[in-house]
Amino acid sequence: MSERLQGHDPDVQLARLGARCRSLAPTLYREQALYLQRLRDRLPTAVKTAIQTLLCALPSDQQNDLGEHQLQFQERIDALLKRSSTLITVEQLLVLSARLKREERRLRMQQLQALTERAHERADAPELDDSSSTPSAESVGVELSLDLPLERPDLIEGLLPVDPALMPSEATSRSESHDLAASSSLDPGSEQSELEVLRSLFVMAGDSLEPSTAELDRRPDLEQTEINAVEPLQTNDQLMPATASGLLHWLDCLDVALSRRLRNLSHAINVELMRAGITRSLLPIQLLDAVISGQLPSQSAPSNLLKLTLPLTLMTEEQSLQTICVLVRPADLEFDDHSLRRIRSRLRLQRRELGSWLLKERHWQHRARVREVQTHWWPNQPETPPSR
Repeated sequence: MSERLQGHDPDVQLARLGARCRSLAPTLYREQALYLQRLRDRLPTAVKTAIQTLLCALPSDQQNDLGEHQLQFQERIDALLKRSSTLITVEQLLVLSARLKREERRLRMQQLQALTERAHERADAPELDDSSSTPSAESVGVELSLDLPLERPDLIEGLLPVDPALMPSEATSRSESHDLAASSSLDPGSEQSELEVLRSLFVMAGDSLEPSTAELDRRPDLEQTEINAVEPLQTNDQLMPATASGLLHWLDCLDVALSRRLRNLSHAINVELMRAGITRSLLPIQLLDAVISGQLPSQSAPSNLLKLTLPLTLMTEEQSLQTICVLVRPADLEFDDHSLRRIRSRLRLQRRELGSWLLKERHWQHRARVREVQTHWWPNQPETPPSR
């Protein structure tokens, strides 16, 4: 009879689910570490193959002009790959994920502060004349405005939409966009008019961006305090969570951080390509994020390359600009490597199993809350109300 009661006890069921999650956690960590190790081994070859594809598309005279700086360019690319490989580990990605979450909270607080300041400015503004401020009977109606009609913007805290893909997560200097756009003049075979159009287009796009995430990848060794700051991903003294929801969140954080790390590497490589004269334009990070999130469609291109057709509104006639750059994505790396696909398949199966455990976890958590309410709120209340 006791075993039957334990089968309906939420605490017992949640403890069993926790034990199963703790037994699965080492396997998840091992599979994720193996996936990242294989990705680090595959990354240099994939990037160099993409750059070679761009070089093959250049005219012969432009290839000859690159001979003087070829060795320096290769050394810079190798240094970027070496630096990025040291940052593509489970621990480093967890640190980056925590940093992204802190930056998301900071951005949300800035938005709320801006709304609060706007509300205070409206409250402190001098009142208008009665003749102009009092609306007539004919003008009273629905007022359309883009401003939020709130006296207290703190009431909508947490309701502001924040897109993490388009969110600035790491700091860099804004002047880099101007320097990189101006460095397109290193390409000797381009026309001056087209360069001016490209320069103005991408500089304006870069000015609208917040600080990007390229400079944090250049920081020195991470402190232990930053590693310990990954509070949402830790349970007690364990590195891995002990719940199904925590493990799924742990996997999602690693995927987001890996995509961000590869995007940073792609942007740094594109900067070097433009400085070397291999490409004549630098796509803003905002466009790279839009492609990664699926908001901007791209054309068919070889693996780890991005080809976009951008409209040029600065021209009198309807013309478009076709640009191509490096964009390393996990999907492209998995497509070219069978080992990565096999590991990703195992991770999907484990994620599917965690999804079924998550449903059970939510069910028993709800049962536990119901029992707690019934125990502590009017525990001796009769089942049927007294008759009048």
